[in-house]
Amino acid sequence: MADIADYNHEPTIDPRRLRLRPNRPAVEPEAAPAPEPVAEDIADPYGVGVDALAAVDEPIAPTAMPSTGHGALFDEAASPALSQPAQWGWRGRINAALGTKLAPKAASAETGHRAAVEAIQRTLPGSGTIAVVNTKGGAGKTPTSIALAAMLGKHRGRGVVAVDMSEAGGTLGIRAARTAPIERTVWDVLDNASRLMSADVEAGELAAYLRLQPTHDEILAGDTDSSYDDMLGEDECAALGAVLRRHRDLLIIDTATTPQAGAWQWAVRHADVLVVPLPMRRDMAQHAYAMLDGLRKRRFEHLVRSAIVLLCATPGSDPNLETAIVDEFDSLGVQTYVRVPFEPVFATGERITLEALSQSSIIAWTNVAAMVTDALAEAIVERQTGLRQQGVPAPAVAPEPAPPTFAADVPSFVAPQPAPAPESVPAAAPPPAPVAEPAAAPAVRVPETDPARDLPLDYRPTAEAAEAAPEPDASSESAAEVHQPPAPARRPQPPKPSSFDPYA
Repeated sequence: MADIADYNHEPTIDPRRLRLRPNRPAVEPEAAPAPEPVAEDIADPYGVGVDALAAVDEPIAPTAMPSTGHGALFDEAASPALSQPAQWGWRGRINAALGTKLAPKAASAETGHRAAVEAIQRTLPGSGTIAVVNTKGGAGKTPTSIALAAMLGKHRGRGVVAVDMSEAGGTLGIRAARTAPIERTVWDVLDNASRLMSADVEAGELAAYLRLQPTHDEILAGDTDSSYDDMLGEDECAALGAVLRRHRDLLIIDTATTPQAGAWQWAVRHADVLVVPLPMRRDMAQHAYAMLDGLRKRRFEHLVRSAIVLLCATPGSDPNLETAIVDEFDSLGVQTYVRVPFEPVFATGERITLEALSQSSIIAWTNVAAMVTDALAEAIVERQTGLRQQGVPAPAVAPEPAPPTFAADVPSFVAPQPAPAPESVPAAAPPPAPVAEPAAAPAVRVPETDPARDLPLDYRPTAEAAEAAPEPDASSESAAEVHQPPAPARRPQPPKPSSFDPYA
């Protein structure tokens, strides 16, 4: 009989010990590739982080959002701008007195204002940067930055900040509303940039360096103290941009008047949309033309095409100059012009608040903010998809645009010549023999519309939204309706579009 010690039996299995063993995959997972090192030659004197500085210049690929999968049952049939009860005009007065719900007219000023507010409140695909530029002093860059930030902050909420990136300090902090006892400037943010970009920084820590405005936007002032020796350069602007873009959504840059300065170059290079305030003066127009022409030569055609030029008729300006400006700027590729009324608060040098603006200015700047938001959404998508990084080279034989004339006596519209009445020819008559005709007079190019008269004055809803809106009975409505000033608690009321005169 064989000895039991010679039997090669299997080892004893303990099920409890097997249950405690971790399940190991059959195939070892591949190690994740190490991230590519960031170039070490990027200057970082303020300790922001090389990765953060490099991320500002690199386009961010948009992430695909999952589909909600709901049907059209929960979608509104009409825009809230057309379905909510009217608050302006006689319809608003009837709704307030009798408790009715008369809707506004589809083509009224109230509907256009509501559509502009909806456009401002739209969801943007990412953070954006708006640069207010004009190389001529006194063009209104600082009031434009404050008014634009106020409108965006009022209708979008927190997340909008206007920063003074003048190399020697501008007047943004002087013109904005004073709401903090201690004035913090861009240099305070730069001194604490490393802390504000750290991983353990709180979300609201940056608010201690900004000045909150009544309209929920924020201001970062520049240092106007002449005892400070340093100036804002590209490194300083890059650090400011990295800090502000990490904590805020929209950045509005108030620039200076020196296009050769590093701060001005950085602001234009990282801007998504340019806003060009342009008072109706020849010297202002010539400076703005030279600035946009220089940007076009430096291969910033996308900024010139998407630039929004704000035309303001100052007291004593020539109305015919508007047509000359539009004709000259069209040759550079500018496509968007907006009339804004003259605001005395901008010219007095006092602090600018939304309550101090006139009713026409509030309506006009709401329309400007809506158009800037639309242009910003398109620019962010182009930047994220990398379309803006691929510049199309200009043809080598492309003619340079003629220098601007801005002459007041240039005719803005050429009357079309009446066509001669056609002669009646019998149907059965054979065609006449070809006869040599005399040389015809040179054809006169007749523009279909006058561009200076077709500038957008308000933000109208689409035709589909206007058709879907319920139209109340307007049998008793008078064509010569006069809008009375609203109560102080109600929203401001615009002037009639037919009576709006920018040169009044």
